[in-house]
Amino acid sequence: MNIEMEVIAPLLQKTFLFSAWTEKELQEIIFLSEIITVEEGKTIFSPGEQGSKLYCILNGNILILSDSEKSLLAEFVAGEIFGESELLTETKYNAYAVAGKKTEVLAFPKSGVSLDDIAKENPALFAHLLKSFLILIAQRTRQANALIKENSPIMRELRKQVYGDKLTGLLNKAYIEENLSKYLKNDITSLIMMKPDNFKYINDNFGHKAGDAILVLIANNLSHFIHTDSVLIRYQGNEFAVITPSTSREKALSLAEEIQNFLHTLDISSVTMKDDVFLSMSLGIALYPEHAQTAEALIARCVNLPLDGRLQGGGKILFPEADS
Repeated sequence: MNIEMEVIAPLLQKTFLFSAWTEKELQEIIFLSEIITVEEGKTIFSPGEQGSKLYCILNGNILILSDSEKSLLAEFVAGEIFGESELLTETKYNAYAVAGKKTEVLAFPKSGVSLDDIAKENPALFAHLLKSFLILIAQRTRQANALIKENSPIMRELRKQVYGDKLTGLLNKAYIEENLSKYLKNDITSLIMMKPDNFKYINDNFGHKAGDAILVLIANNLSHFIHTDSVLIRYQGNEFAVITPSTSREKALSLAEEIQNFLHTLDISSVTMKDDVFLSMSLGIALYPEHAQTAEALIARCVNLPLDGRLQGGGKILFPEADS
């Protein structure tokens, strides 16, 4: 049986795992896969074998049989995938996968290629794949975290790729947008956002590489300065954010003032090669539940405050108007 490669991409895209993938991304997956023909009654994997591939059935069917009595647990047909949980969680199979009739499957990754290889050579594809895995598992069970080895290399790489800012090493915008709501429980929580007022001046006079170096310098120094209960994030561009749980308005303002004073005196001469250039920072503070009752609304109330501060002359710390 010969399967035309252009037929495989639409078949993959019909699965939940790959439904949001572009044609180009699907072609990359296909390139890293191989087609395996399994004769009727033959086994693809057995209990105790290490999960190392996911399979998409191109035609035919696969029966999943129990370890002990080989009773039927599930049946997969053309267009369905299986084996992804064991691949992601780095666990062993606990059942048999047997061809109900002569079957062709797309096996990913192909022989001689591992997920570690893909992570090194194509980190963007790897991150997208793992995020899709996680979404799929979350769809299947509310106990997704129990299925995943929290500290497995794959999960560490997933968090790094999905939530890590490549320039600064901080958490990124995706993290705050997806996780801020977890901090908004019963206690007051503050969101502080900040931008350098004179970042354009630095870029224009010292170059964009200097601008990037300044962002790294801010990130490294704030990482040591910020309290361990707080979470430091590079939100986007030259804007940073700090989530501080259980923090009153007064304490949030005090922390913002400390951050501002710290950054105003930060030595950036290693970047500018001048000892008379310093940062000017404007910060915004929004509080849950005073200013917003949802994570999305809290970010919206806070995100433009640093820009407002710059437009007011710079070096400002602003709260949103409570009644606006």
